[in-house]
Amino acid sequence: MNIFFQELKRAREEKRVSLADIADRTLINIRHLEAIERGTTSILPEAYIRAFIREYAAAIGLDGAETLRRFDETRRAEEGAARPRERVQPPPPARRPTLSLEPATFMTPRVATLGVTVVVIAVVAIFAWNLFSPGTTAPVIEIPFQNVVKEQEEQSAMAHPAPPPTALPTDSLTLFASVSDTVWMTITVDSLPAREYIFHRGAKPSWRAGNRFLLTLGNAGAVSFALDKRQLGTLGRRGNVVRNFSLTRQTATGK
Repeated sequence: MNIFFQELKRAREEKRVSLADIADRTLINIRHLEAIERGTTSILPEAYIRAFIREYAAAIGLDGAETLRRFDETRRAEEGAARPRERVQPPPPARRPTLSLEPATFMTPRVATLGVTVVVIAVVAIFAWNLFSPGTTAPVIEIPFQNVVKEQEEQSAMAHPAPPPTALPTDSLTLFASVSDTVWMTITVDSLPAREYIFHRGAKPSWRAGNRFLLTLGNAGAVSFALDKRQLGTLGRRGNVVRNFSLTRQTATGK
């Protein structure tokens, strides 16, 4: 299996695509991408492994379906090699029949009915034990990738709540955003800690600062800005990443 993941990493390096680029395009946590390249998929949620590998492959220009087929074949081959072979036990030696000197007995209908009842109860008990045994492994359910992205977005929103209101001077700056497609963003207001957001199409967030905003965007062409009354438009092209873009009072006045 390690050879499969090494080939993925080699293909990425040949395309000169960084893990940060893949994380920006797919919204997959970079720690999960590193685990894929190391082949340590055991630390990933089982239901997400195939979705992550498919998106990784597509991000570096590989066929996602073909990559998943190779991954499944490799995993099945390894599981087959790791499964121990069952030893075939030789049949027990045949026993020579013995003559019984006891008088023959015949089963009464009551005894026969009791025996059948006992057998039925035993079969039902064995079936119920196998069905509800704690050791029974539930089938793996593959979750669509868009649900994985949504889960990551919800976790990101919980990890980075909106900052509490702070006192600003009366001549503070107001930054308005209009989102036309999904965009990831970090914003630093003055000297406050940076905050991370994921916005969807139609969102219109705004922020206030005393002197400066510092922005980093994934998919920069998917959001346009206005600083106070000045329209700035987008800060980059769609699909591109813009880092540490500074907006100040001079930007608002155009001087």
